[in-house]
Amino acid sequence: MALSGLQIYKLLPASSKNPDVKSHANCKECGFPTCLAFAMKLAQKQAELAQCPYVEEESKAKLEASAAPPIRLITLSAGGRKLEVGNETVLFRHEKTFYHQPGLFVRVKDTRPDAADVARAVGEYKVDYVGMDLTLDGIAVEAAGGDFPATVAAVAKASGLPLILLTEDPALAEAGLKAAQGVRPLLWAATPDNWQAMANVAREYKAPLAVRANDGDLNALAELAEQVKGAGVEDIVLDPGVRDYASSLALFTQLRRLALKKNERKVGYPLIAFAGDDPLLAGQHIAKYGGFIVLDSFSPGT
Repeated sequence: MALSGLQIYKLLPASSKNPDVKSHANCKECGFPTCLAFAMKLAQKQAELAQCPYVEEESKAKLEASAAPPIRLITLSAGGRKLEVGNETVLFRHEKTFYHQPGLFVRVKDTRPDAADVARAVGEYKVDYVGMDLTLDGIAVEAAGGDFPATVAAVAKASGLPLILLTEDPALAEAGLKAAQGVRPLLWAATPDNWQAMANVAREYKAPLAVRANDGDLNALAELAEQVKGAGVEDIVLDPGVRDYASSLALFTQLRRLALKKNERKVGYPLIAFAGDDPLLAGQHIAKYGGFIVLDSFSPGT
């Protein structure tokens, strides 16, 4: 349960009964003028507990759950490239500087003989926009009946980008992870039918895992996320299981409000969205509130 600012204050150095700890009260090392100000920012999810090096060990356990951002930070990496999604603290993305922008991924099926060529083109794609280089963020490799591990390895080598592995088969997921050496991909997806096996694979390889609900059932999605977390997987991504404009907007907004306004930890994770070949739908997901956005095709000219 989230703690109030005053409850947090009672666990900080200014309220400590240990003279050595209390000597650091209002030291300003956290970046705030007083322990009370820091406590209020922690309660509002606008500061991190690590900013105070003097919190006593017995207080840390009580504070960590309260101080954790309402949406967990998920990191994918490949070589020198890293994509961080989540760790957001405001309902509307325009309210403050948007540090962890959504990742745009291009879907490549393992039945495509030119998968490596497409991946290379995605990795090299760059557009100059008023002095900024806009790029794509990764490849979503789909198991569609081809040689999944070989395609994952080829795509990883050709693109140098983070990956999403699209398969509900735990054996294929593990084979893909083995092939993706030097890459920390996202696994998609755990379902009510396969979650235990998928969680075991994700835990063993320390990979983030997306959980997918059926037909937008948010209660089932939250329960599934809790089951996966209970199995030892902390890095979770949510897929509400809807793909159209109206349902996506409604459910993504509802999940966002539950995480940020109600502090509902069961759904405090980034969202994955599938936009097909529709750039307008992808734009909707960028605004509200996709974290990983998968596009079905890629054309450098458009």
